[in-house]
Amino acid sequence: MTLRAPSWQNPFMAEWDPYACNLPKKTGITLNPSPELREVHHVAHVSGARRILEDGCIRSGLIYDESRLNKSRLCVSWVSANTWANGSIYGTVQFTFDWDTVLDDRNIYWVEVMTDYSPTAYRLLLTDRDLSKSKYVTPYDPAKDNGPLRRQKGKWYWNGEYTSEFMVEADLSLSDCTSLQFVKHHPNICRIRGSACTDKGATIDRTGGRVLAFILGAGSHHADHALLNEDETDLHFWGRGAITGLWGALARKEEWFSGGLKKGESRKAVLRGALSLYARDQREEARALSSLLSSQDVFETALAEIIAEHFGWDDYTLPD
Repeated sequence: MTLRAPSWQNPFMAEWDPYACNLPKKTGITLNPSPELREVHHVAHVSGARRILEDGCIRSGLIYDESRLNKSRLCVSWVSANTWANGSIYGTVQFTFDWDTVLDDRNIYWVEVMTDYSPTAYRLLLTDRDLSKSKYVTPYDPAKDNGPLRRQKGKWYWNGEYTSEFMVEADLSLSDCTSLQFVKHHPNICRIRGSACTDKGATIDRTGGRVLAFILGAGSHHADHALLNEDETDLHFWGRGAITGLWGALARKEEWFSGGLKKGESRKAVLRGALSLYARDQREEARALSSLLSSQDVFETALAEIIAEHFGWDDYTLPD
């Protein structure tokens, strides 16, 4: 079955035609060419990110929105090529994957266009199965079909004027995640939680601090590689910002510390407990526990020791 365009468009157009890529011309200059597709992202709220880090993967799930696939019983993981200047509409924790790794020679099917979304979203399904006879999707050939996902001369392109949503019928392992970053949430729009979203307005460092607290407190190592800089000698920019956010939440004021604990194993045990509490959004309880430490300096020493142990370094220096 070939999906047709809305009635106000040419009835012989495929549904994807109005969202076609602007591919580079063979000769001359191409005005506003569509960007190359090299990587895609899954963005989650902090609570969802904790679950992903616990599982070691982005688990596929049933589709519950207005999609024509919501009765198909397909389970998918969601990724997008978009990044958001005004903040993500999906959450604050971004897991990035190489496009070629996600595609992995899977079959591509056109699903739909969500015109009620702002901006409009186009959706394609990536699956290992042959669904060419399915009533829900249409086979899509990126080398021939003039839509928002194209392949030309070995390169992939996507139409960045709209929201891209790729539905992958598989779990996505964090071993394939190339970078774990923390991003702003859109101040007004949340595609996942709507008006009930509590992550709007959170700073990048605060989000990072909450996630790093979980990683260190729970001893989760699934995404360690995605938090490192290129030579793996330090955390990347967002990881170091997460340390700043963690320090701001639990150690910003010297008067928060009134206890007597300062020796090595004791200070680390107390701080690990405080990190676990903060990771579960129990900030006041985390502060109360970390207040058993004797000073801000002891907190910082313990945090540096925990980070070094977690990532297998001999020592670690906190950012200024």
